[in-house]
Amino acid sequence: MWRRRLLGRGGRRRGKPRLYSISSSPKAHPCEVHLTVSAVRYETHGRMRKGVASTFLADRVGETNYVKIYVQPSHGFKTPAHGDTPMIMVGPGTGIAPFRAFLQERVATKATGRNWLFFGDQHRATDYLYEEEWKAWQASGSLARVDLAFSRDQSTKVYVQDRMRENAAELWTWLKAGAHFYVCGDAKRMAKDVERALVDIVAQFGSRSTDEAIAFVADLKKRSRYQQDVY
Repeated sequence: MWRRRLLGRGGRRRGKPRLYSISSSPKAHPCEVHLTVSAVRYETHGRMRKGVASTFLADRVGETNYVKIYVQPSHGFKTPAHGDTPMIMVGPGTGIAPFRAFLQERVATKATGRNWLFFGDQHRATDYLYEEEWKAWQASGSLARVDLAFSRDQSTKVYVQDRMRENAAELWTWLKAGAHFYVCGDAKRMAKDVERALVDIVAQFGSRSTDEAIAFVADLKKRSRYQQDVY
C-alpha cells in the first residue's frame, strides 16, 4: 500500500500546523494579533531537542520576516454575551493567552462583570506571564482577584486546582451569581484535575452528592457557562 506524503520544498515532509490561542483583543489592538509562545527546549539521551514551531518563531523569524498563518474559529470560547456576567478564568502556563485577550476585551467594552484569574507555572520570578498587566488591571478594578500557584517555589507543589479548593466557598458564591467558568491549557492532566476540583466544590458548598455535582457541572457545559480550550 502506498501512502501519499505531503512534501515541502526540497522534498522534505511538511510539518503539521501549530495552533496558538490569540492573546489580544482586536478592540485593544485593531491592527495586531498577539501570541503567547513558550520556546520548547530540553535534553534527552544526551541530545538537545527543540520545539519545531516555537523555536522557529523565537530564534529564526526576524522582525522583517513573515510567517504564513490562518485563523481557526474557537467555537464559542469567548467572553460572555452580557458584560455584567462574572468570569472565572483558569489558565496555567501559556494557557493564560486567551484570558489576556478576554480582559482587554472587557476593558475596551467597559464590561462591569467581575473577573477572577487562576494562574500558575513553575517559578514566579521567571514564569509570571504578563505580570505587570494583571497588576495594572487589579489596580484599576478591572480584575477583581488573582490567585497564583507557582509549583516549584516551595517544597510542596501547588497547582491551580489547589488554589481553587482553598477558595472554594468564594468560588461557589461566584457560580451562584451566574459566573462563567473557563479553562485553557493542558488537556491530559490539568483540565481533568480542575474539573474534578470544581465537582468537589459544587458537592461540598452546593450540598449535593457527587453524582448531582457532576450533573451540575455537565449542565454548566451544556449552557456554555463552562468552556474549555485545551490541547
